[in-house]
Order: sequence, then C-alpha cells, then structure tokens
Amino acid sequence: MLVYSGGAHASLDTVRAGVDAVRTLGALNGFGVEATDDPDVFDDDRLARFHAIVFNGAAPAPQDQDQEGGREGGGLDAQARAALRTYIRAGGGWVGLHGAAAGAHDWDWYEGLVGATVDRATPVQTGRVEVLDHAHPSTVTLPDLWERTEEWYNWRTDPAGTVHTLAGIRVRDGIAGLDEGADHPWSWCQDYDGGRSWFTAGGGAAQDFRDGAFLSHLLGGIEWAAGAKPGGCTATRTGSFQRTPLAASGLTDPVDVAVASDRRVFVAQRTGQLKVVDQRTMKVSTALDLAYAPGMAGRTDGLTGLALDPDFAENNWLYLLRSESRRAGTPRPGTPRSGSLRSDTPSPGTAGYRLALSRFTADGDTVDPASEKRLLTLPVRRPAAGSGPPPSGSLAFDRAGRLYVGTGGISLPPASGAPDDAQGSVLRITPQDDGTYTVPAGNRLDPGTAGARPEIYATGLRTPYRFTVDPANGTLLAAGTGADGAVEYVRITEAGRVGRPYCSGGTSRGAADCAPRGNGAGTTGPTAGPPATGPVYDYDPANLYRTKFPEYFAGKWLTYDPAGGRFGALSFQRTDQSFSDPRFAPVEAGELQSFNGVFGDMKWQRPAAAAFGPDGALYVVDSGPVSGPGLDGEARDAGLFRVDHVGDGRLPGAAVTADRDNGPAPLTVSFTGAGSGLPPGVPVTYAWDFDGDGATDSTEANPPYTYRTAGQFTARLTVTGPEGTTAMAGQEITVGNTRPRITVRRPQNGGFFRPGEALALTVDVADTEDGKDTRIDCSRIVVRSQAGVFGALRPLTGSPGCRGSIAMSAGDEASRSDSQRVTVQYTDKGAPGVPELMGSTSLILRPAFQEAELFTSTGGAHGGVVTGSRPAASGGRALTEIEDGDWIALDPVNLRGIRSVTVGATPCGTGGTIEFRAGSPDGRLLGSLAVPGAEDAAAGRTTAGRAAAVSPAAALKRRSGGMTLYVVFTSPAWSSEKPDLFTVDWLRFDGPGIGRAAAR
Repeated sequence: MLVYSGGAHASLDTVRAGVDAVRTLGALNGFGVEATDDPDVFDDDRLARFHAIVFNGAAPAPQDQDQEGGREGGGLDAQARAALRTYIRAGGGWVGLHGAAAGAHDWDWYEGLVGATVDRATPVQTGRVEVLDHAHPSTVTLPDLWERTEEWYNWRTDPAGTVHTLAGIRVRDGIAGLDEGADHPWSWCQDYDGGRSWFTAGGGAAQDFRDGAFLSHLLGGIEWAAGAKPGGCTATRTGSFQRTPLAASGLTDPVDVAVASDRRVFVAQRTGQLKVVDQRTMKVSTALDLAYAPGMAGRTDGLTGLALDPDFAENNWLYLLRSESRRAGTPRPGTPRSGSLRSDTPSPGTAGYRLALSRFTADGDTVDPASEKRLLTLPVRRPAAGSGPPPSGSLAFDRAGRLYVGTGGISLPPASGAPDDAQGSVLRITPQDDGTYTVPAGNRLDPGTAGARPEIYATGLRTPYRFTVDPANGTLLAAGTGADGAVEYVRITEAGRVGRPYCSGGTSRGAADCAPRGNGAGTTGPTAGPPATGPVYDYDPANLYRTKFPEYFAGKWLTYDPAGGRFGALSFQRTDQSFSDPRFAPVEAGELQSFNGVFGDMKWQRPAAAAFGPDGALYVVDSGPVSGPGLDGEARDAGLFRVDHVGDGRLPGAAVTADRDNGPAPLTVSFTGAGSGLPPGVPVTYAWDFDGDGATDSTEANPPYTYRTAGQFTARLTVTGPEGTTAMAGQEITVGNTRPRITVRRPQNGGFFRPGEALALTVDVADTEDGKDTRIDCSRIVVRSQAGVFGALRPLTGSPGCRGSIAMSAGDEASRSDSQRVTVQYTDKGAPGVPELMGSTSLILRPAFQEAELFTSTGGAHGGVVTGSRPAASGGRALTEIEDGDWIALDPVNLRGIRSVTVGATPCGTGGTIEFRAGSPDGRLLGSLAVPGAEDAAAGRTTAGRAAAVSPAAALKRRSGGMTLYVVFTSPAWSSEKPDLFTVDWLRFDGPGIGRAAAR
C-alpha cells in the first residue's frame, strides 16, 4: 500500500495518526505499507508496485494554487496526474479519507474518482451514520446506526446514484449546517475507469484512527480497493439494473404476480383472467377465466389476490382472492369448506357481492375450474366507485405454511373493531390438503370465542392495497395512508389492532391490545400517492442466477408508489442500540432505519405488484397509466417486466415487432428485431422460432414468415450477446381469425358533457369471419369507465352494431373536472381450432367545467405555463408564469354542441388576450377574449388587496370533427421586464355539448 499525505487538508497529528493506523493494519493483516508526502512518487514505474493508494486526507490541489508546478504544496502537476490516471486505468485501487474530496476543482477526472467534491463542512458535532450495506467488507462489522463526532460534509453535487452508497448521514438527527436532502452519502465505492475507488468522509480527526469501528471500516475499504476481498459496488448506482419486458401486450389491468420455481410467471388480472408467462417460450396463456359478467369488475374489486402454495412445485396449488356477485349462488355441492367465516347477508349499504378465497390446481399453462376448493367467503363493504380507497385484497404465505388474507381497506363506514368484523383486516389461516383450513394459534381471538371470527389476525388497516411477509422472521409488512393522510409503513409482529381508530401517536384509543406505535408506526416517505407494499428480499448465496439481486438488498423491504411510478427500499434496525448523546433515544430491532430510492432511472406507468422470483430477479406488473374497477380495459401500456441486476454489464435486449398479428390463412407476417441488441452496436446473433416447435426458422434480424395452417402461435426471438448472455421476446400470432374492429359513433371523442346527464352510445362492430352485415351479439360488448352507468345495449336496425346510453355520474365539482376515458370491447366467437379475439377502442369525454391545470401539454416561446398552488382556486391550483406566446393544449376536443367558452382568471399582471385555435398555436382562430391587467382591474380588488377573479367569455366558431384545441396567451405589450400576464383557474365550455339536450 502507498499512503500519500502531500498537501493534506488536516492537522499534522491527524496525518500522522492516519499513517500509523494504516501501518498497524498492514502489520496485523499481512500487507506492506509505504508512506510519503512527496508527489514525485506519482510515476508510472513507482506506482506499479502498489495494489492500492490511500489519499490520507490529501487531494491534488489545483495547479494554480501551488508553487513550481504543484510540487511545493503537494498538488500534482500534469505528469503526476497522468501517472495516477494510468495507474487507475490499469486496474489499480484508490482509497480516499475525508479531505481527499476537498481539492482538484480543475480536474474533472479526479472528482469522478472521488465521487464528490466538498462544498462546505459543518462545525464539529455529534451525529449518526446509517449503515446501508451490511455485505461489503468495509461495513459488514459496523452497527446499523454509528454514532460519530466530526465535521460533516455537504457535497457540491450529490453523489447518490453515480456511486454505490455504503453508509449515509442520518439527516433527521438535526446536524447543524447540513443542508442536503434525506439521501446524504457518507461513504461509498465504485468501479471507476478500469480501477476501484473507495471513499469515506471519516478520518478527519486523530481520534478516528483510535476507534476500532473506524479501523475496521478502513481496513475493509483498503482490502476491497486492493482486490484482496470481494464486494459489490453497483447495488445503488444508477444503471445497474435492467428491465426486460416479458409481456408487453395481451394484459388487461394486471394486479398481482407470483413466480414458480421453474420461472413460470402467474399474473392475476382484475378483469378475472389468470395469465401464465413461460419464460422458456415467451408464450402468454390464459390459464383461467373467472368469466365475470360484463361490468362485474367495473362494479367490484374483481380478481385482486394471487399466491402460490409453498409446495407448488409438487402439488401445483394456487390461491385466488376475488369478488363475486351474491347472485352467483353458494359453492358447488361437495366443495370442502371449514372455519367460521360466513357468507351471511351484508349490512345495509354494503355492495351486493362478497369476497371469496379459493384454491385451484394448475397443469402447465392451464388451470382447471373444476379443481376449485372454496376455503372461505365473507361479505364486503365498498363505497361507490371513485369515492373511497382503491379496491384491494392481498394474499401471502409465511414459511410455516400459514396464509395471510387481506380483506381490503376501511371504507363505508370505518371498521367497528367488533370481534366478528373482518373489514380492514388481515386474516391468518392454515390451508389443509383437503381444501379446508384450520386456525393457527396466536390470532386475535381463540376459536370458539362467542361472536368472534378467530381467523382475524390484525385489524384496523385503512388502505392495505398490498402486504407482504418477511421470509426471514414472518413479520407482516404493509404500506398505505393513515387516517390523517400521512404515509404509513406498518410492521406487525403479533396479532392485534393496528392504526386508527385504535392507535395514534402511540396512544391507545380504548383498545388494550393496540399495537405499539414503535412496533408498527407509520413514517412519512417521498411518494406522490399512497405507497404499496412490495417484497422483502431473501438473498440466497447458493443461487447461481448471474443477474440476481445483490446481497446489499438482503432483508430490505421494497415498496413502490403507483401514482409516482417510483420504487424505494426500506432498511430495518437489526439489533437494539443505545447511544451516548442524550438527544438520541434508544432504538429497538425492527424499527425503520432508512428509506432510499432504487431504480431511479426506470420510468413506470403504474406499478401494481412486485415479487421476487426463485432466481433472485424482481418481477413487476405495470397496469399502465390507469387501472382499477371500471377503468381502461385495454391492454395498452400494461405489461409484465423482469428486473435484473447487471452491474457494470448489460444483457442483450430483445424486441419483436410484427406488421400484423392476426388474419386468415395463409398469413404472411413481416417481423423485425429492431430495438434488440447491445449498445453501442456490439454484435449479436438472432434466432427466430416462428411456429413454436423449438427449431430455428431464421437467423436474420428482420425476416418474413408465412403461416399456412390455422391456429395460435408464439413467434419467439432469441438474441445472444458475445459473452453468451441471451434475451428473448415473443409475439402472439393468430391465424384463421381476424380481430374485430370497433367504432364508436356516439358519443364523439373529445366531446363535452355535464354530470348527471345521459349520453347516447352507438357502437359499430366489423368482424371479417362473421361478415360485415351479420348482426352482432350485443351482450358480447363490454363498456368500461368510471364516467357513468351503462344501460343494456340493443341491436341497431340494419347495421352490425348496438346502441344504448351512458348515465353520467354526478358528484362534487372537484371529482367532475377530470376527463373520462371510456373503453368499448367486443370479443368474437373465434373459429374451429382458433381462439377468440378481442377488439377494442377508447375515447375521451370531457366535462364542460375543466380545471385549467389538467391540460394535455404546454409550450411556447418561453417554455409554457407552470401549475402553481393557489388555495383560493377551485382545485387548489392554477396556471401561473403565463407569458406572451405561451399556450396549453387539450387533446382530443370535439366542439359539437358548444357555443362559447368562459374562463376563470385573475388579472394580477399585465393582462392580455386568450385565443382559442384549432390544430396548432397559430391554427384557425375559433374565438378570443381579453383579460384586464392588474391596473385596469384595480377597481375590482378584494378587501385583502388582491385582484378579484374575472370570468370573461368568448363565442366559438363552429367546427366539425375532433381536433387538438390550443389555448394561446398573448400580449404585444409584454416584455421580460414586466410581470406575467395573469393566472388562469378554470375553463367552462357552454352549450348542450354531446348530451341529449337539443342541438343549437
């Protein structure tokens, strides 16, 4: 080892202590140490002798701050810098202590080697370090929370994401002068430019080198940097994970996922289908269809929970949790049942359906409906669609074979906490081989307790959309939003009542068995909406899958934010700890230690569920931009993905595109593998199997293929990289049946409606196999939306279509201002030997009253408008920073039945004109109105001194058909030195619109 202390940013005592410490570590651990402060050591031949270099608080200062080319002050001149760079690129190791990050602002390469540059330091004070990586040799022996007294560094640029964070500062300890966010790295490592770099912000004082914990930390860093000990340094670095689509089409509102030991992936869809994805063939099959009646999943939860039996590899049993209509009748005679949960009549106000838990038996990629064993049913209570927590239900096994069953969130009304009330609860049962279950010991109440449901394990959970079981200790984990709106992460270690109205701030609300706040308390996290529970990683060192998640994640709980599309990892305290500083209360094992983002470079639409597979990869189902009962039933943007840890390498990508995926035989399909391969242009090979017989049919990148017999086939592409790594993608091709084409003639796409009115619905269906003039079975048309209630469809006279009506729901103004997507689906009857195909289309319906901030896009010469918080605005937000030439767009828009538009604005600036244009910001002018400036509106000021809102109106010219409507803000008198034009709160489109009122 070389210890370099030239120009160190530390006292002489600290420098000497650092040198002595490394010498002692070398003597005790079998490596030699040379120390110097002479920059002449930075020579190619001299550096080649060392396995690693320790910068002992030293940094190569900018050359213009040193004398004689940087030699006098310990800085490195151009020749010495080149030698250090050559050494690292040849595979050398570098260790940086404290002040090593304080210099060389003129050398970007060195700042990259360190990972960050000091902005400023705080005064010396006591704080704590959160140790996040318990696998790396430099942190494996450290406590979870490491109490330290030192000066703490603020970084000029946050290194998180560019390096692997080993430990971070616990910022909520209140360290004075610390001005960065919650994710504040303190020690990290990285593979850099061919070599290895390890840095710690410790080592800034002589006493650090007399601290056994710090010496252990330093020794592990030296051994890793020198290549003497292994350790992963990519787990938290951006780009270290790769997402592979396993099913990018053919899924509709997926809500849960489970992976079998043979890596078959099971996906539950709210619409009632259980899908199976075979990763060997990339075939997507429908294993089971619960055959919900049209609209069933639109009125209820649908299929919400999925779990594989712990012995699934031997018995092929899987469990489904779903809602069903109470009119569906009781289970088939002879179906085994046990336990005390009754399918009794729900209380007043309850929805007319129940929650059912059943076991089924899988056989390959199919599930026999006749294999159902009903374990339990219970009534459920849900509010009207869109007015309560998201419908939910969850299943999870622990290692003892006990099954946890989530009944969904508290809604109408909050759970009473009565011993027989299962609402907002988690049940715990032990399934038996004969399809019954027993109640394990340790639930809330013993079997036989009068008036009780002994299956209840925990109750009081408000919005447990998902929960999981920690495989190491059986702890139940759930994330959601508490009654006070705060994000909660709940840890349940024993039966009891959890959360409000039972617990608040550690205070029991009259329940003796209230789970302590410290053992299950919520904590606020960075989410855009209620968080959802993902899995806890169970690291298996014997797992040989090369891209499994690293040991860093062992025991960490992954959660995700469906609205914000982000994942995070929660770390728990492993042992009890106490501290010398009286400010720091003792902590207990199991308490939440830290929350850190992961996969920050991956953009998700709306993750619905996640599970680790037996291969150590993470499987995620993404429901697309919208999901839930009655929402978009199309497969658009919904998908199943596998997330692999690739570290510094990459897996080849595989993507299949076909110019058609259905039609009569013979069917010629042009395939392309565009989007496959490795960057930047690394050569790969292609192997296509078009008919699923296992043979390679083509090795071209973009081949054609002709299917001559009817049936359904999965065309599979295998892409192989130079190191033998492979990726696969598949495309389903249906031969002998053509997907029906759906056209909605009324209501018009982009048309305007008013809450509570009825809209005519007219649908045309064209099906090639049945003939365009064949009357369509209207019962096979399914309409999905939260916009309203749909009446029965009836055939059109003389046309292969159907008609009916939509009764738009009425609610408060806030809930009525969002645009509504309506999806119409029709499934044909298939053909001999050929499965059915579903055609679908969707349209957007717009409320006549629109919040201005709900625009589709914005732009203009000055970058467009900004949505700002305005408590007095109708939706709490308004358009701000409006300048000359800015615009917003609404797409699609159909002005049928609209005569004029009224705008709610506040004349708080220079004033100007609002223009309404078709197709582009300078398209046909349909109408305009003026908004006065602040001075002109002075007479209308409120008593608070603010300008009063105005609502000018503009007549709109007739225009047929759909378009993109541009709302353009102009003022020739505006300049960059003047205030913004005004703020805009809302738009109201006046006229009968697409409702049943008479047209003008």
